[in-house]
Amino acid sequence: MRVSLTVNGTAHAVAANPADRLSNVLREDLGLTATKVGCDAGDCGACTVLMDGAPICACLTPIAQADGTVIETAEGLTEDGTLSLLQKSFLHHGAAQCGICTPGMLMSAKALLDQTPRPTRQQVEDALGGVLCRCTGYAKIIDAVMNAHRSNAAPAAPEVGAQIGAGIRHLDGRGKVTGDLLYGADKNLAEALEVRVVRSPHHAAAFEIGDTDAFLSTHSGLEAVLTAADIPGKNCFGAIPPYVDQPVFADGYARHRGDAIAALVGPREAVRAVDPDTFPVTWTPLAHSLIPKDAQAEGALPVHDTRPDNILIEGFVTRGTPREALQKAAHRVSLRTTTPFIEHAYIEPEAGHAIRVGDRIEVFGCTQAPHMDREGLADIMGLPHDAIRIRPSACGGGFGSKLDLSFQPFIALAAWVTGKPCRIAYTRSESMRATTKRHPSDIALTVGCDAEGKISGFDFQGTFNTGAYASWGPTVANRVPVHASGPYFVPDYAARGTAVHTHTPAAGAFRGFGVPPSAIAQELAFDLLADLAGIDRLEFRRRNALQNGQPTVCGQVFESGVGIADCLETLQSPWKRATREAADWNASNPHSALRKGVGVASCWYGCGNTSLPNPSTIRIGVRPDGQVVLHQGAMDIGQGANTVIAQIAADSLGVPVHALKLVDPDTDLRVPANLCHRQSG
Repeated sequence: MRVSLTVNGTAHAVAANPADRLSNVLREDLGLTATKVGCDAGDCGACTVLMDGAPICACLTPIAQADGTVIETAEGLTEDGTLSLLQKSFLHHGAAQCGICTPGMLMSAKALLDQTPRPTRQQVEDALGGVLCRCTGYAKIIDAVMNAHRSNAAPAAPEVGAQIGAGIRHLDGRGKVTGDLLYGADKNLAEALEVRVVRSPHHAAAFEIGDTDAFLSTHSGLEAVLTAADIPGKNCFGAIPPYVDQPVFADGYARHRGDAIAALVGPREAVRAVDPDTFPVTWTPLAHSLIPKDAQAEGALPVHDTRPDNILIEGFVTRGTPREALQKAAHRVSLRTTTPFIEHAYIEPEAGHAIRVGDRIEVFGCTQAPHMDREGLADIMGLPHDAIRIRPSACGGGFGSKLDLSFQPFIALAAWVTGKPCRIAYTRSESMRATTKRHPSDIALTVGCDAEGKISGFDFQGTFNTGAYASWGPTVANRVPVHASGPYFVPDYAARGTAVHTHTPAAGAFRGFGVPPSAIAQELAFDLLADLAGIDRLEFRRRNALQNGQPTVCGQVFESGVGIADCLETLQSPWKRATREAADWNASNPHSALRKGVGVASCWYGCGNTSLPNPSTIRIGVRPDGQVVLHQGAMDIGQGANTVIAQIAADSLGVPVHALKLVDPDTDLRVPANLCHRQSG
């Protein structure tokens, strides 16, 4: 049907299927990509636009319903290059982190402010309740909306040499509030082919692919069917070189439900018209194990033939004589904790496109690790590193999972074979089936203390479900034993972490690499041990807090800067007040089903590669025209690396932060060594 609608003040007439989503028409036909697609189910709210002034989910709205309406998107908030007060407020308050949810937040906020210019906090919370954010915690977003009626002038520029920690606006913030910043699915390429991955419906299965030529001939428009036979290099990738084990396409044996076995390539309409059940493959389901206990049981099917007992790796740390110390302890606690798979749930599903340029492949898409992507793709494509170019898009959240290759090999191979631009955007369900999760944990812990509450003996056994492939499993298994003591002095200690393969999606990096589950077990044990010893829980932690000059469980000694004891000391007054108030409330409400309590916990986490070297280089160059250029490799996924590292560099050089020009993370771009003004390893 012919649909007429006015978008941001401009009249449009588009020919579309009446059932097509408004979000698709805005993004694909009108090129208004500020409207994001995170779920296509109305759950995340990233696609929120205004229809005749009311906020709606564009992904749930058939284009037929938009006929004759007035649509407003985030692009329309900026007039003649001038930001609206609402956009300025978002910048002023640092409300846009990764930025993928920001357009939806802005449009929901605009609808509220158009009706209620000075809303209450509750009104703002209610208005924004349909838009999810995985970065911010919402506090700054709510503050930005509540203060949008103010001018929100830019904060005063901090003095040179005092810019670290200063509250400046994010250097990459403007594109996030205008919708100009491009994420993985945001580049509309003319004649780009779509790639659709065929995946295993079984936890474990042998399979045989049939006649793909016949399949192509019966599906008009398809240009290629890609399988393991089409990989020009190694059909294998992974995060850590000694443990690389994940095929781009499984070859005769699928190890988890969602394992890729083939890809369809063709124009969007042709690819989406294919019924996946018609793909020529014969499956033979096999016995499978979904939890480590089953994977290590006698007779369990090996996930990888080269890894006995389905053990990927074990990490171990010991210090002193923990068994003897536990035997002599005045008080002992033993417990077991379990935590499940946890989905990263970033609002931006994996997406990007690839282009073949002669004998090179260029990939644009969301990633946390462009140089790792380049190395992995070079092996897969059988090309030198310099023949692979990674151009990172803005990253709509990562939290660890976008450290791994996911969509990149499929589009790189498709572009190489067809010679045409090829693109992909995972659906939400595909993202959840095919990408990494937080490792499920099964932890058994025994800890003891003497009569004064000093820890004497600590034994930790942690088993982690690493799924079908290694990913960052070795890091988790090694990092957990290093961290399982928490930031406390533990002279007698033993901790083991075991990563076990199962027939599930791979578990990988997720904000802490196994440390949060171990901290849950350790802190819970400390609560129980403090109660058993009759010592206040905060006081128990204060007595055992690591001090300057004391060795960690790995024998490292920090001469200065250990601040956990000071932190715990600072909590003394509020802790006593909160515990007293909770006790008073409970005493006053003895028959209530609700009980009030107060908790305290500590955690420590070492950034960088556990048990491995951590080289790092920042280059700062000065161009002939005096422009200072900063080149650093940390991807900004919402954590503010672009701004914070620039502040550090500016203070180090003694120049204003806005005098720096950031080098794009494009792997083809380098700052020549002869322009290096300062370099630190």
